[in-house]
Formats: sequence, structure tokens, C-alpha cells
Amino acid sequence: MDLPGASAPALPLLDSLRRAAQARWTTLVLAGLCAATLAVALVLRLPDPRLLADAGALRAATATLGWVSAASAGAAGAGVSAPAAADAGQADLRRASDALAQALAQLQASAADSGIALPELLEFQARRAALPAWPERPDTAQLQALVRAGDAVALAARQRLHQRQQAVAGTLAAAAVTLLLALGLVMGGLWRQRRRLRASMHAISQHLGSGDWHGAVQGLREERLGAPSAFDALASGVEDVLGQSDRRWQALADLSADWYWETDAQGRLSWLSGSAPVVTQLGWTPAELMGRRRDQLDFLDAPPQGWDKLHAVMDRRQPFRDVEYRARARQGAHAIWVSISGRPRLDARGAYAGYEGVGRDITERKAAHERLMASEQRWSLMAGLASDWYWQTDAEHRLRPLSPEMQRRLPRLAENLAGRTRWEAHRDALSPAQWAEHQADLDARRPFRSLQLEVESENGELLWISLSGIPRFDGQGRFLGYHGVGRDITVRKQAERLLLRHNEALQRAVAERTRELQQLNRDLDAFSRQLAHELRTPISHVQGLAQLIGTRAKGRLDAEDQQLLALQVQAAHNMRDTVDALMLLARSTVQAMPMEPLDLAALVQQVIGELPPLDRRAEIRWQVQGPLPALGCPQALRIVLLNLLGNAAKFTRQVAAPCIDIDGSIDADDRLRVRVQDNGAGFDPAQGARLFQPFQRLHAGEEFHGTGIGLTIVQRIVERHGGTVAAHGAPGAGARFEFTLARPA
Repeated sequence: MDLPGASAPALPLLDSLRRAAQARWTTLVLAGLCAATLAVALVLRLPDPRLLADAGALRAATATLGWVSAASAGAAGAGVSAPAAADAGQADLRRASDALAQALAQLQASAADSGIALPELLEFQARRAALPAWPERPDTAQLQALVRAGDAVALAARQRLHQRQQAVAGTLAAAAVTLLLALGLVMGGLWRQRRRLRASMHAISQHLGSGDWHGAVQGLREERLGAPSAFDALASGVEDVLGQSDRRWQALADLSADWYWETDAQGRLSWLSGSAPVVTQLGWTPAELMGRRRDQLDFLDAPPQGWDKLHAVMDRRQPFRDVEYRARARQGAHAIWVSISGRPRLDARGAYAGYEGVGRDITERKAAHERLMASEQRWSLMAGLASDWYWQTDAEHRLRPLSPEMQRRLPRLAENLAGRTRWEAHRDALSPAQWAEHQADLDARRPFRSLQLEVESENGELLWISLSGIPRFDGQGRFLGYHGVGRDITVRKQAERLLLRHNEALQRAVAERTRELQQLNRDLDAFSRQLAHELRTPISHVQGLAQLIGTRAKGRLDAEDQQLLALQVQAAHNMRDTVDALMLLARSTVQAMPMEPLDLAALVQQVIGELPPLDRRAEIRWQVQGPLPALGCPQALRIVLLNLLGNAAKFTRQVAAPCIDIDGSIDADDRLRVRVQDNGAGFDPAQGARLFQPFQRLHAGEEFHGTGIGLTIVQRIVERHGGTVAAHGAPGAGARFEFTLARPA
């Protein structure tokens, strides 16, 4: 298959060739720069001209020193003794010596900067060092030797400078000759390469213009314009670029959801990319499609507007977009929806050659559209049958017309609301203050829920509606109004009113029944008090008479008779205790229990001090955890603790080391759990349920006296506090009683 637009990579290829030619010019420029750099470096290696001047200065300073010394010696030989003349000679000699030292230092510095070695300078320094120290005058032989050494230094410096200059000049001449030869060779090679490059580029352009990019690359490989690997690499790069382009275009045609198609001038399919679903999914072959128009293919259903409309557009040679039709599979009921778009195509001469375009599989989009339509139908059905309805307002809070279904169901309400605000349509549905609060919510763009209005319906009856809404905005965030739902809550309101009337009647019945129960409790309390009084009186008489007989006839009664009287007194005492316990049991059920925060540990300490003394083997060791904050009635809880602690003290009388622990903890439901544990007689756990039943005793009365009512009273009081009580124990291993109470807030 030919690559459409294969000549498009020609420009990048020509640019690559130009860059290859420009690389030679770059090499030439770099060679010139290297030569210039070498010349500058050689010039910088020229010795400093100051070296010669400093050598001359040293020679002059040496000669001056010799002349001054000779003049001073001549004056002394002539007998001149004037002090002024002597001082002047000494000053001149000293200045000449300083000038010589300065010239020597400058010459040493210049020689070091120029990198020139002067062995003669060392000999000069040695002769200068041999001169006598100041103020003695050197003799003539020493001065003449120093002058000769200075002349030798100047001559050596001049020779060294001349040798350095000749070496630099020779190097520059050799470099210039070498550079000229290199430039000549490069220029000749560039001229030949330029000719071959023009010929090669012309041939490559012809290949690319005809779409034969493979021939262009092969020609590039065969035409080596430089090093053998340079154009091979360039050809490989070009081949990679064009091969990648070919591969990507083919991948796009094969893997894309769209596919490419072409027709001839008669509208018959002439080319189809391999990714067309009629080939890949439906089982049709390209041979069955080529050379036929779409309306001639039986497995293609006509679009909704028909094939004629599409053919009319193509006859006018106009582009078209999104023509949808259905294609069926060769076998089975499978079918897909296809959408095509196309435009006229022209040949190289500009003549009409047919149509070209792309197609797309829109089956999923069609299915989604059908699901959306079905959802719309279900929503419309639900909106028509439901009691709720949808509403909208504009930015001024005026209601838009309701749905046709609501206009049919509530025509008067819909007509009254359209184009008006709620407070205009139903001014009396809310109070002015409630309407003002609602308008403030709307102005602040706050959502609202369950705005309940009582309005008049078509038949004159009152109708309750509930409205909820949220603000709506456009894509730029501009406020458009509110929208929400409304609901008819008339039935609910009627049910609420009916339920309210029933609740009021129930409250009246409960209040009446409460008064009756309170009266019955008062009557029962009065009866129990009267009964207790009537029982206590004869019991007291029986007890008193028995004690009187025992006192008066004590001397006449034998031991058996006295024992019988003691049993009678004890029986009367037990009977009186039983009556008192029954009174406490009755009161524990009906007496008021005002709740208040208290510290149960402090109440335990008080009850311990109030326990009656008992005959026992050893004193009790009390262990009380504190504090134990609880919420309860102090008087009632005192009775609970008197019974529990009294039982613990009673059942540990025979223990050698009695110990009673009272502690508490917090349960998972945030209630206080109080534990009273002793190491006394204990009980059979299988019989533990009988402990809280009236008059049920697990121990003999002769061993542990009691009425059998105490734990029943404890259970009644704890349950009236909203708690629970439980007993745990084992024979001879003690007992543990637990009860729960509420904690203060």
C-alpha cells in the first residue's frame, strides 16, 4: 500500500543533508580558530622588551659607579681636604651604589618574567658582593672587573632575546604554511562535495516527490558524501522517521475506533481500511464490499432519512456528517450501528475522483441513548403517578408553569402559582414573620426543606403541601433561581391530627388511671399501716405477758417452763420483726424516690457505723473503695446497704479473719457496678435464685437469724433505680452481691 503524503518528510531529509554539508564548513572555521589561537599563544611567548632596557640600565649603573669612585680617588690624591668636597664625593658614591642595586633588582625581575636564564647575572652578583663594604672605596681593579661583568650581562641578555624572537618567528611561519595547506585541501574537498551533494539531493527529491521514500533512503545509503558511517547513520535516521510515520499511520487506521473509506466517482466503495467493523465484527469480506454502493448491500439498513437523501448530497458534491445506519452480521442476529462522514476528493489534476471519509461504531452510544429514552419514559411515568412534583422558579423567585400532569391534577393551584411568588399566591398560608424568614433563606441562597403550606384546593377543601428546594446556577455561577420537589401531605396531616386526638385521649386515660393507682396505693399503705398496728398490739401483749410471768414466777418455774417462756418471747419478737419487714417491703414498692447525686462510699461508711453489734470470733476488716459517685435516693440506698452489709457481717461471725470488701467499676453502658464481697459462710450457687424471693432462706434460723425479706427489698429498690442485682457464692467460700446504679451527668 502506498503511503499517503509520503513526500511530506522531504523537507526534514533535505534539512539533514544541508546540516551534513554545513558540518564541513564548521570544521573549516574551527581549524582557522585553532590557528589563530596558536598564533596568539606564540606571540604571548615573545620575551618582554623591558629585559633589554633593564640590562642596559645595569651596564650604565656599573659604569657610573666606576666613574664616581675614580673621581673621588683623584680628589684625594690631589690633596683636596675641604670638608665640603669630601662629603660631596661620598654622597655621589653612595647614590651610584644604590642605583646599581636598583638596576640589578629590575633586571632579575624582568629575566624571571620572560623565563630567560642569565648565568652571567650570577657572576655579576658575585663580583658586586666582593666590593668592600661602605664607607670604604673599592679599588680600580675591582671596579673594572665589575664593569666588564655588567657588559657581559647586557650582551647575554641581547643574545637571549634575539634567539627567542627567531624561534617564535620560525614557529609562526611553519604554522602559517600548515594552515594554508589545510585550507587548500578543505576548500577543494568542499567544492567537490558540494557538486555531489546537489546531485544527490536532486535525486532524493525526485524519489520523495514520487512517493518512493524507500528509493530515497537507498540512494542516500549508496551516495557517501563523507565518512562511510555518516550518511549511513543519516539514512538510517531518515528510514526510521519515515518507517515510524508509515507504522503509526497504519496503526491509526487499524486500531482506531474510526476507519477510513473511499468511493469512486459513481459512489461505489473503492478502498476500506482494515479496522472497519463490517469486516472485523460482522464477517463480511472486502471483496464483497468493493465496487458496490451502500444501497446495493443488503445487510445495510437504510438511514432514517433514506439513501436517496444521502445520494442527493453526494451528487451535489457536498460534504456530509453523521449519517447513521445499521449493519447486520453475515450469521446470527448480531448488528451494529454505524455513523459515517465524508467529503469529495480530487485527483492530482483537480478533477472529482469520488468521496473519502471516516466511519465510527456508535452501537454503545445508540444503546445508551435508548436506555436514556427508556429512563425518561419511566421518569415521566413516575412523575405522573407519584404524589410528588417538580417545580422551578426564576431569579426573582416567581414560579414557572408546573408539569402538564400537575396542571391536570391541580389546575387551580397550578394557575394560581404560575408567574407569582409563593408569598403572593398564598399570603395567608404562613405568618408574616415566617414568610420573612423564608425570603431571607432565599436571598442567602440557602437550601430549604419541608416548607409546609395550607392552601385551598379546587373543591374548596384545604390542601397541605410540603416544599423543598435548592438554588440552581448556570455554568458561569450566575444564580438562575430555585428548583425542588413538592408533596401533597394532606393525608399525613389528617393522620397527625387524628393521632394527636388519640394521644390526648390516651394521656387523659393514663392520667385518670394514675390517679386511681395513686389512690389505691394510698389506701393500701393506710391498710398496711392499720394491719401492722393491729398485729403489733397483740404481739406486744403476748411478749409482755410472757416476760411478766417469767419475772414473777421465776422461782416457781422449773428449767423446762422457763425455756418455754423464752421460746414464746423469741417467737413474739420474730413475729414483730416479720411484720416490720413486710411493712418495709410494701413501702419499697410505693414510696417516692427522689434522685440526687451522692457518694456511695461515704454512705457505706455511715451504714457501717450504724450496724448492730454481734457476738463474733474476730473483728471485721472493712475495705471500702472511694469515691463511688452515683445517682439515687439516699434513704432507699441506705436500706439496700443496711441489708447487704448486715448480711455480710452476720454470715462472717464464725470466721477467724473476717473481711468485707466494697468496691465499684464502670460498665460498658456507663453505669456504676457496686460489689459487696465477704469471706463468710457463702451459699449453694444452684439455690441463688431463691435469695430474692420473700421468706426464702438458705440457712437455718437457729444459726443465722433473719426474716427472709431483706434481699427482696434490696431487689425492689435497685430495680426502681433502673438497675439490676445479682448474687454469686460458694459454700464456705463467701458471697458476692453486685448491683448497678446510674452515674451523675
